[in-house]
Amino acid sequence: MAFLTEDELRRRARRFAENTGVSINEALDSVARKHAGTYDVFLSQTIRDAEIVLGFFDYLTSLGLEVFCDWITAGELHREDVTVANAAYLRDVMSRSSSMLFLDTEGADQSQWMCWELGWFDANNGHVAVVPVLLESDQSYRGREFLGLYPYVKIDEDGDLVVVRPSVTNRHGMTLIEAPNSTSFTNWSDMRDGDFMRPRNLEHWGAG
Repeated sequence: MAFLTEDELRRRARRFAENTGVSINEALDSVARKHAGTYDVFLSQTIRDAEIVLGFFDYLTSLGLEVFCDWITAGELHREDVTVANAAYLRDVMSRSSSMLFLDTEGADQSQWMCWELGWFDANNGHVAVVPVLLESDQSYRGREFLGLYPYVKIDEDGDLVVVRPSVTNRHGMTLIEAPNSTSFTNWSDMRDGDFMRPRNLEHWGAG
């Protein structure tokens, strides 16, 4: 399995734009305007990563997933404004989404909305996973700060999404990799046990 890379997603975005005969921003604006009643994925992302976002959106939709990705010029939402109306709009869309994928890029920690979206979705649904976008596919990944509380996404040899439970080290220095360590995105989306491939509390391990 491998992580997604910036170059891979940028190349995919450029191919998508070339095939439709428009610019990157025009292509992203076009797909953002396509609304559905319900969504398989609410994609939490930042405008700073337009090209990367478009590449990942194209990848997800190529898997047959209905994806919500909306922040450029959709009339009902201007994400640069933090308002009660915008928050209500996003809550409504998130309530109609089965899962959230949090696109972890260099620009993600500068977003006005992403942390808020993650917190709301975590409390109201639970199906949250982080999508690391790295410079090299074989790099290691450790979720920064609160992102380490969630499973992360990799791509298997067939090009399918795999959700991975992160390893955890407790205060006694013991690291545990739990089983099952990974599952398909479809299986993860269908989970109803409240675990959702998150790391568990290990404070009782190695205490003696």
